Amino acid sequence: MKWRYLLVSFGLILIIAISVVFYLSSPFSSDSSLKAFVINQGESVVDISNRLGKNRFIKSPLIFIFWSALSGQKNNIKAGKFEIASSWDVKTIISKLTSGGSTDYWFKIIPGQRLEEFTKDNLVPATSGKEGYLFPDSYLIPEYFTPEEIVAMISKNFDQKIKSLNIKSQDLSEIVTLASLLEREAKTKIDKQKVAAVLINRLKIGMPLQVDAAVQYGRDTITKPTKYWLPLSKTDLQIDSPFNTYQNRGLPPSPICNPGLDSLFAAQSPISSENLYYISGHDGLMHFAATLVDHNANIAKYLK
Repeated sequence: MKWRYLLVSFGLILIIAISVVFYLSSPFSSDSSLKAFVINQGESVVDISNRLGKNRFIKSPLIFIFWSALSGQKNNIKAGKFEIASSWDVKTIISKLTSGGSTDYWFKIIPGQRLEEFTKDNLVPATSGKEGYLFPDSYLIPEYFTPEEIVAMISKNFDQKIKSLNIKSQDLSEIVTLASLLEREAKTKIDKQKVAAVLINRLKIGMPLQVDAAVQYGRDTITKPTKYWLPLSKTDLQIDSPFNTYQNRGLPPSPICNPGLDSLFAAQSPISSENLYYISGHDGLMHFAATLVDHNANIAKYLK
């Protein structure tokens, strides 16, 4: 009798559980109109399911994860732009998201890249004069966009990002150029702020900036190598280029790469100091000095 009771109870629980699963798997609503849903590169199934729920495409993010795992499709969801409807059940949505979206494509700019590292032949004319002003990010580009429209989209993102920095228009060129140096010279936000102070201190006293990355940019602009940013040779330091910051004083004439937001912030908000020198040590850290004596000591300690 006890076993029969347990069996009946288990059966009822199972029926209720199955009913709940099927209810939560059913369409969110009867709205059959197609709406855009974008999946970003590298986005996890948890984030995708939460956004599907937030945008009222599914009733339960947990059920979406359950069915995608059960069907073996959890790792097959593709990045892109999709047209889906709230009248679709969870299985139909999963099928759509794993079959590929539109022919729109992702375009990525990595902080510190120069134009030639991410522009294809058809983009080159549209990016002329845009070095430093194409904000590093991942962009979902509509398949029908012209090169000019692509650059306009990226430039608009740059304008939106720098609003938070309150950069005066008359200072923008110098800030972006300085930020491009910081992007190549330092990794962390704090180190970028410290390097910014060093470079500004040098500018104030008319001392050459001696930034290797700027010389690399000038050299590579002349030689057009297959790989950019290779270490400098002693001969490279003698090249005739306005970007040779060993031979020319002041900032380079224009940015040397496309800096991220941390570098732009650092150029605008340096950490004040009296330092005139810095190195990246073998210990993975940056070391700063106010005098040449201390700088040479840092070299002896961290680079030899």
